[in-house]
Amino acid sequence: MTNFIQHSPSALKSYMEQIGNLSANELATKTDLKLSVVKKLLDSNEPLITLSELERIAQVLFIPSVYLTTNEIKFNPEIPEIVDHRNLENIENSTYGYNSVIREAVQARQDYIFLLESMGNDPLPFTLRLSGQDAISDAALISSYFDLNNKNKKAQHNDYYSSWRSILESLDILVIERSSHESFGSDGFCLWFDVVPVIVVLSTGQSSERRLFTILHELVHLGLRQSVFDGFVSSLSNDNSTERYCDSVAGHVIAPFEILKTLYDPNLSLDDLVSKVRNKVKASRPAVAIQLKLAGYISQEELKSYLRKLEDIKVSKRQGGEVKIPASTRIISKFGKYFVQTVISAMYQNNISSTKAKSILGIKDSHKASTFKDVQRRVHM
Repeated sequence: MTNFIQHSPSALKSYMEQIGNLSANELATKTDLKLSVVKKLLDSNEPLITLSELERIAQVLFIPSVYLTTNEIKFNPEIPEIVDHRNLENIENSTYGYNSVIREAVQARQDYIFLLESMGNDPLPFTLRLSGQDAISDAALISSYFDLNNKNKKAQHNDYYSSWRSILESLDILVIERSSHESFGSDGFCLWFDVVPVIVVLSTGQSSERRLFTILHELVHLGLRQSVFDGFVSSLSNDNSTERYCDSVAGHVIAPFEILKTLYDPNLSLDDLVSKVRNKVKASRPAVAIQLKLAGYISQEELKSYLRKLEDIKVSKRQGGEVKIPASTRIISKFGKYFVQTVISAMYQNNISSTKAKSILGIKDSHKASTFKDVQRRVHM
């Protein structure tokens, strides 16, 4: 005999509205439930679904399943007010998608804090505060806050992005990569909290060089105490002053003008000049080239030509075919090494179960049995 769970129709309706006015048809599609069943759930108190089905609904709505069984308590996720700087033209309109990507970030933050607390650790306070008035001085504040002059940045298969990301994560700034088939008109967004602020990189289609610039751009927003959903802003032309300012500060963090001045040699080719600067500042080629243009050492036409050349090289490399990325690599890339190490450490100390660890990391039954072991092995390499 099937054991059905009692649910609350009014609670279900409320949370569907809260996540972005999710329709019955959308909920049915996302949970693999029959539309007729979902409609009955919305209109009837009669027990109609199993516990596992209730949990599937809760997962889609980003709430603990217990909140779907009662009207007595309400689940209100801690989400800061977000300023939207995106250019909303030609962006796929998905209120659910917009809300779900924010809820995923909030859930990851809650999981991270829970893990730290389970091991008796307090998250570090986020005390970086920028003026928003002087890009060079704000870049210096960031450099001092992270002690960048004494940090070792190593180039890996994804250039210097991982090194910069680890620097942020070491001070409990959560960086999450989120792939999506939906177009958000944004490279990323951030959520400001006084502890464990969050940067989300919408990584689909973004090169590692661009992701590096994205996390530093969002870091500036956090330093300005802003929770923002913004779009990519060219450092060369845009009317949004806040976005331009964040781009400018990020550029000065990556390649300060004073360093460019000491390294500039008019007799070098642009390729050689960029390589010389990269050896000192440990930044991506496009970021260095953009800073050289902003500092007046190269023209806009030289910059455009150089960026086109880099893009042509990338296209040529991609023509060899798409390499399948292991699930363990995707998990570590999504949450970051610090986050995954914290999950594994909490499990090793018996503060959480292996089932809870898999749940936090999104490891499902459909993954290979070796995936979790591979994550544990690779995260401690």
